[in-house]
Amino acid sequence: MTEHSHDTRPRRPLREVVSNIDRDILHLLLRRHNLLARMHNSKGFLDPAEEKALRESWEAAVSRVSRDARLSGRFFSLMQEVEFLPRPSAQRDEGEGDEGGQAAGAERRQAFNLAPALRPVRVVMPAPLACRTTRAWLMLAAASGQALRIEPCLMNDPIVDCVKALNQLGAGLTREECGVAARETSPAGAPDKVLHVGDSAWNFFLLLGHYLGRPSRAKFTGETGLKLADFSAVRRFLPSLGARLVHVVPKSDGLPARLECSGILPDVVTPPADAPAELAEGILLAAPFYERPLTLDLSAHPRQRMILARVLPILRAAGADISVLEGRVRVTPGSLRLPARPRLPLEPELAVFLLALPLVLSGETRLDGDWPQWPEAQAVWELLQALGLDLRREQSGEGMGEGRQGGAVRAHAAAPLKRAALTALPDGLLAALPSDWAPLPVALAACAALRGGEASLPELPGADMNEVTSFLHAVGLERNVEGALCKTAQDAPQQSAAQVWNAPSPVWALALALAACARDGRNQGFRLGNPGIMTGLFPAFWTLYNALPEPAAKRAAAGNAQAAPARRRIITTAVAVPPELKETDY
Repeated sequence: MTEHSHDTRPRRPLREVVSNIDRDILHLLLRRHNLLARMHNSKGFLDPAEEKALRESWEAAVSRVSRDARLSGRFFSLMQEVEFLPRPSAQRDEGEGDEGGQAAGAERRQAFNLAPALRPVRVVMPAPLACRTTRAWLMLAAASGQALRIEPCLMNDPIVDCVKALNQLGAGLTREECGVAARETSPAGAPDKVLHVGDSAWNFFLLLGHYLGRPSRAKFTGETGLKLADFSAVRRFLPSLGARLVHVVPKSDGLPARLECSGILPDVVTPPADAPAELAEGILLAAPFYERPLTLDLSAHPRQRMILARVLPILRAAGADISVLEGRVRVTPGSLRLPARPRLPLEPELAVFLLALPLVLSGETRLDGDWPQWPEAQAVWELLQALGLDLRREQSGEGMGEGRQGGAVRAHAAAPLKRAALTALPDGLLAALPSDWAPLPVALAACAALRGGEASLPELPGADMNEVTSFLHAVGLERNVEGALCKTAQDAPQQSAAQVWNAPSPVWALALALAACARDGRNQGFRLGNPGIMTGLFPAFWTLYNALPEPAAKRAAAGNAQAAPARRRIITTAVAVPPELKETDY
């Protein structure tokens, strides 16, 4: 053998090398997470001084290799908040812990297998009611100190977090089994407190609008989603309202953040185009309680129609003094007259997936509730109709005030969807959908493709196409350069059935649930690794989904089960005398 002989062993593909490095990174992140758990104090939190030291060390290390602010800021925040599954008990000896302090024998939570019966559905139920509208009424009740009752309502995590935050302001809100009751109290103030708003930006903007109208200061904290959120547009806009938002974490644009307000507002407020629509809604809902009239000029805001459609019916039902002229809303402070039981529209973001069940399985869905007159709700209504779903509204009472009468929405399809050429839809229909709702058309196109039909998917405005690609891979599909959807391989159903997919948002979890309704006979279902992401928004969803094709009928059958005989109360004159206790019994 000469000294110039070459190694004839085949080289590993670079793709495989990178994949191994990715697994090593995950192992290091898990080890880091476990070591952080050891550093937690008695309350289960990392000491701020310790976190500051870790952050400064990380930023110094990053500055030597990169100028990317996302790596120094957002990536560190994600490392601090990421959660891992416990080790399977079979891989550890009984009685042993691990370096993260996780309990020995802890069981790994299994993924949900989504495999509903492939039969025509018949869903008859009350619709999930609008979550934001619920919180808007609770905000008005807290700010005015008036009593009201909202029943039923979703009672999900955003509403529970909103109730807790408003009670910190002095509201008298009480959670009940199916709703929330507000008792009459003094109007909520603006105390200098730390307010936790959960993982909902809407909660943050509601409280932000409340504080802006008076000299005040507060600190807002939230969950992971809001820690990684970008509120830089809000920070730039608030100085024009005499307020300042300061992010607590250096180089961060999310929560926690401190708010300082002078309470001196201009006569006319013009939000820039990049200001969140939810902030404008929060200001409008708080404006009746400001000291001076306020005009919010939304004439140039890209989401003007949606803002007005969501907020104005609530303010008018509450008796607020408002006038609207070409996108300019003027609100004059004054006392409100809240209805004792506000009437809520249904939540379209959740209802559309229930209405789409007949489209992918055939059958019928009937939801009791009023369809909201919101631009995005109208767009999704037209999308479902364009794909062949027979949608109809039933007559309902006018307005959003008191009253027990209500409307309903019916959806019917004679056969499952086998054609979803979204590229052939009318111009502007998909663009009218909020980017958060992009999973719906993706899921419907996937259902048609999984059934072997024609399906095409264009680029969706505002949607994260990386999430779209990840979803399609999870269900065994791919999108070619022309936008057509096709199955990835002959054995893709078996591969996708074994793969666990983590939904990046609740709406993506709903999309996977829809796609599972169109799987073929070889596929035993799609596996969702984080079903809790859906439970936090719609607690009853998985119970409803697992009871398909007729969940309402099963609930009725359970309710009609023979009740246990009533216990009889026997009155007697006998007196029970307890035995004496011996000294040894003490």
